[in-house]
Amino acid sequence: MSLLETLRKDKMQALKDKDSVKNNVTTLLISSIALARKENSELTLQGEYALILKEIKQQNETLQLTPSSYEEFIAETKRKIEILKSYLPKQKTKEELKEAMETLFVALALPKSRKSQGIITKKMLEQFEGSTDGKAIHEAFNEMIQ
Repeated sequence: MSLLETLRKDKMQALKDKDSVKNNVTTLLISSIALARKENSELTLQGEYALILKEIKQQNETLQLTPSSYEEFIAETKRKIEILKSYLPKQKTKEELKEAMETLFVALALPKSRKSQGIITKKMLEQFEGSTDGKAIHEAFNEMIQ
């Protein structure tokens, strides 16, 4: 079952359960994927994951900008993030990222220094698109070169 089919099924279930938050999230993802497919007919599963990661990033930014007095809104936003994360594959741990970086350093014959960060980050994002983000790669890279 494709991600889009899963989203449509979950949207129907959310409507039956009268779960407005999940319904809104699935509707948003369905429309984002449909729009991306219209613009780029060769949208891959990795591209769909990238759309979900983009939405998670936007929700996290919303959380950071929201005053703490809006408790209901904060709880709803956190729930949206959890729903969005449920559609992603298991995220890579720092240890897994470090192992992959070690392999890339050897394969590309790069020194373990800041000068290699751009190349390593680009390759890692290509390799693990959808299962990690730039921030996690950056943190793992910083731990490696220390």
